[in-house]
Amino acid sequence: QALVISPRLAALTYTIGQLFSDVTRFMYLMGITLVSFAAALTALQEPGFEEFDVSTMNLLKHFLNLAPPTHYDFEALGMFILVMFAIVIHVGLLSILIAQLALAYEHLSEDKAGYAKMNRAYVCVEVESCIPMRIRRKIWDAIDFDKPLEFDHGDEGPTGGIQVMELAIVRAHPKYKPDRIIRCTGTADPHDPWPVIRDVFEEGEGEGVVKKAAS
Repeated sequence: QALVISPRLAALTYTIGQLFSDVTRFMYLMGITLVSFAAALTALQEPGFEEFDVSTMNLLKHFLNLAPPTHYDFEALGMFILVMFAIVIHVGLLSILIAQLALAYEHLSEDKAGYAKMNRAYVCVEVESCIPMRIRRKIWDAIDFDKPLEFDHGDEGPTGGIQVMELAIVRAHPKYKPDRIIRCTGTADPHDPWPVIRDVFEEGEGEGVVKKAAS
């Protein structure tokens, strides 16, 4: 859980965790296939496959390439089952696993940063539940969640947050969109008129369009 401190490591661990779930499902499917072929070879009583546990272990060694090359003196049906096992495992299931992991990683790489931050928040909540209430209250008082967030001079916003200043380069970015909510500072006086904003268009006669700003 300490890896969630770094955003990159948190994104990496989240991606590995999601890919590990796909590998786990593949292992279940591979186990079912292995048991099925082992039971078939045991039923045929082929040499070296007289017992079910021995058949399962031999097929597992064959799948992991741990057994030395061996010439199996099988009947036609037994040899067909063994060849089909090799094709299903090495050609079918492994190819599907590689393709599934590639597609899953491509899908997760687009939003892995957001998922990593969400996982970090979950870890923080879990860690916070282990902290004594006295320390949690001290941290709460130090953050000043009860103080309103100031939007501008004389314009106090809601409470319950942490204020982060926006960089000046954000407004200079070509994709920057100005805030559609126009905030007007000052006291709420019914006799105080709404401010007027005039936008002059270059086309037409150049007449000003008067807008009333909503607070």
